[in-house]
Amino acid sequence: MQKNRRIAHHRPYRNAARRRPASPRLILFLLVFLGIASVGSVFLFNFLSPDEIQSSIDRAALEMAARHEYHYADPIAEADPEPQDVEQEEELPVAEAPMEPEITRMTGFIQKGDTPSTLLEGHLSMAEIYSLCDESKDVYSLDNLKAGQSWTMIYSDNALVGLEYEIDADERLVVSMTDSGYEFRRESIPYDMEVVTVTGSIESSLFGAVLKQGENEDLAIRLASVFAYDVDFVRDLRTEDTFRVIIEKKFREGTFFDYGNLLAASFTNQGQTYYAYRYTDKKGNSAYYDQTGRPLRKAFLKSPLPFTRISSGYSMSRMHPILKYRRPHQGIDYAAPTGTPISSVADGLIAEVGSNNSQGRYVRVTHSNGLETIYNHMSKFSANSKKGAKVKQGAVIGYVGSTGYATGPHLDFRMRQNGQFINPLKLKSLPAEPVPAREMPNFRATIANFKAKLEEPIRAASLDTSAKPRQ
Repeated sequence: MQKNRRIAHHRPYRNAARRRPASPRLILFLLVFLGIASVGSVFLFNFLSPDEIQSSIDRAALEMAARHEYHYADPIAEADPEPQDVEQEEELPVAEAPMEPEITRMTGFIQKGDTPSTLLEGHLSMAEIYSLCDESKDVYSLDNLKAGQSWTMIYSDNALVGLEYEIDADERLVVSMTDSGYEFRRESIPYDMEVVTVTGSIESSLFGAVLKQGENEDLAIRLASVFAYDVDFVRDLRTEDTFRVIIEKKFREGTFFDYGNLLAASFTNQGQTYYAYRYTDKKGNSAYYDQTGRPLRKAFLKSPLPFTRISSGYSMSRMHPILKYRRPHQGIDYAAPTGTPISSVADGLIAEVGSNNSQGRYVRVTHSNGLETIYNHMSKFSANSKKGAKVKQGAVIGYVGSTGYATGPHLDFRMRQNGQFINPLKLKSLPAEPVPAREMPNFRATIANFKAKLEEPIRAASLDTSAKPRQ
């Protein structure tokens, strides 16, 4: 009997599907609850507006979504789109454009001793180099390469296809290497030109005043050369002398390269103002003239050196610094650093280029009217100083040194007329011919652009150097 009860206790786990039917009382309770709920809902809907009912439903849905992290979405929007029969076009391969050859430019400067052979070795055979040099002679000879000039080699995919050589500041030789041979041409070097006005005041020297304005020494040399016939920049310069220059500046790729033409300038020295205007006549000759059309150029420059000082003047009795006894010194000694360029003071013919114990290296130049000039103690001669060569006024004939009887670097400058020494500082020089009368209207129109600007008073404010001009 006990055993049967134990078995009956485990029977519900094996026959879980066989359940006892619900009690009649439970069924009655559920029917009553449902009836009450129906009446309550009818009562509630009678007292709530449709908007309030919808709001309650939405609020309940949101609460349930938040509790169960449900995601509600528009079933229409998320419905899978109806399949469409789209015919897939077959993708064709795209033809790629041929690659452009890579062009490389390698630029350097000619060094002393460089030749076409040393520069092109490894790029061309010796036979090709000889052919290149021979064919270039009709345009420009590559045998004339100068140290310091720009040299560019142009490559296409590592193959040499061209050369460029800057002959001077204005022109370059261009060589193209083609399948049919070499092509040569000369072309102008492109520059961006800008006209600027530079104003300054002398404190100690013209050189220093120009540098203070942020310019370089070339501008000082240009200015001194223009007024060299009227102003002796060795003896005449005074503190508070002023200048104004209108000049072209040349730029390459935004970088200052060099000065162009000096178009106009004024220089006030010891209260007197000198003017200079560049004018090119109908024959193509350019020169500097004052406001009346008279040329600034005269037969002789006042000094063969632009920036220096007189260390010893003309004298018939001077104690010689080396020989230690008095004797005539029939010349002017200009103290200057070794290597300072020496200019011929007038047009002439080089009569002698030589050297001896007392004069050191010297050049003698003959001029018209029985005049001749002598330049002593040079460190070296210029390349153009050859006996019998013609020389123009202002041309460099040598460089300051201390050869011969000299205690330091200087130029001993002497002048003779009809074989007799004269004091160079007392020579009176006549100007050249003025602008022809028939060209005066054109001359006045040319200088009008600069005249008003040069005649403006130079105020102290304009001398402020806090902002350097563009270089």
